[in-house]
Amino acid sequence: MKSSVYLRSNIPFLKNDRPLIIAHRGRSAYTPESSYQSFKEAYDLDVDVLETDIRLTKDGIPVIFHDESLDRTTNGIGSIIDYTFDKLQAYDLGYWYQDSKSWEYPYRNKEFKILSLVGFLDKFPKIRVNMDIKDELKEAPEKILEAIISSNAQDRFLLGSFHQKQIKRFRDISVQWSIPTSANRLEVLAFLGHFTLFSHKKFCVFQVPMNYNFLKIVTQRSIRRAHKWNLAVHPWTINDEQIMMNLFKWEIDGIFSDDPELLLKVWDSYKLK
Repeated sequence: MKSSVYLRSNIPFLKNDRPLIIAHRGRSAYTPESSYQSFKEAYDLDVDVLETDIRLTKDGIPVIFHDESLDRTTNGIGSIIDYTFDKLQAYDLGYWYQDSKSWEYPYRNKEFKILSLVGFLDKFPKIRVNMDIKDELKEAPEKILEAIISSNAQDRFLLGSFHQKQIKRFRDISVQWSIPTSANRLEVLAFLGHFTLFSHKKFCVFQVPMNYNFLKIVTQRSIRRAHKWNLAVHPWTINDEQIMMNLFKWEIDGIFSDDPELLLKVWDSYKLK
């Protein structure tokens, strides 16, 4: 049970019966990341949240894509920002996905295309969504907000970014919709440094790695401290069973994983103990 100090009622994206199962770029351990198929497979597992990343195209359309460059995951080359959305549709999002057992490329030429944010939200109209602004383009927060509002998704959305200015811009323009955000880097550092003057009312969750270099970020103690501030903790990206089990014991609020099916199985095992 959560500590009575931890007031869950004002924190979005929490569940009472289990920590959030957050599918990192969909079911990306087994399917091309950020593809419709990857998200659909995660959705069919009954995960709680689909997680992904946002970049802008040359014509200002927010798309679901992690890297700045097309090279790692598609048969295209160059940066997303150099292409219009229509031009991006020529590239195969499953091209470089390789099966870990056969070493074959089972998803080539299967019509896996880069999704627009609006297209993604329309295909998954009910599930909660966690998104990360990857671009530093000044117009990105506004374009993303426009897509969220046009899809009527503001009540199921949580947004984060590594870029301080992007988080601030998004918070400033989305006030009337009360769209929650995660802590930015400075807010995380303030928390880890035991400063008590950070404005914790601007965010609801720390979405962080377990460790950064030699610094342990997610520990049982740091989770308890966050809960005293009425804040949640979501570590990424966890694909190891023992770490998952430890986090459940520490009363974690949610976990990002490339393998949400494994995460669900570990949770079931944890409940039986």
